[in-house]
Amino acid sequence: MELLYKKAEIEEIEELIDLKIKQDLYNCNVEGRILKNEDLARKNIKEVLLQELNKTIYFFVAIDKDTNRAVACNGVVIHQMVPSTSSLNGKKAYITSVYTAEEYRHKGIQNILMQMVLDLLEDFKCKKIELDAINPYAIKLYQKFGFKKDEGKYILNN
Repeated sequence: MELLYKKAEIEEIEELIDLKIKQDLYNCNVEGRILKNEDLARKNIKEVLLQELNKTIYFFVAIDKDTNRAVACNGVVIHQMVPSTSSLNGKKAYITSVYTAEEYRHKGIQNILMQMVLDLLEDFKCKKIELDAINPYAIKLYQKFGFKKDEGKYILNN
């Protein structure tokens, strides 16, 4: 298995949508819920990504070179807030849609994608980074990168 890691572009939107829906299905199964409104969710995800991809929303993907399919993604939304004494440039980021297809898990893929996201945020001089997590494997990953739990969220202040 050889993977290509890259920043997602418009051409990968359909694959990002598929990965996001798979993540939602996974979360529903874990929480004992049923996924509702999949068609509407797909439409809305596509609409937002067409408008915001590589403007305020960035995704990194791992693509299996044998199948030419995205097998993992990691996204981040960058917000421009009003600067304050705790955030002098006002940049705030929220990591989202961290997902790896089941057969590709526990192979270090998210380590690489997370580093790519953090490198991008360093380029943007984004000092406040947040995410939500309940998956114990994901929590270990985030803690490895220095995230600390704070009132239900995991936060990295660089």
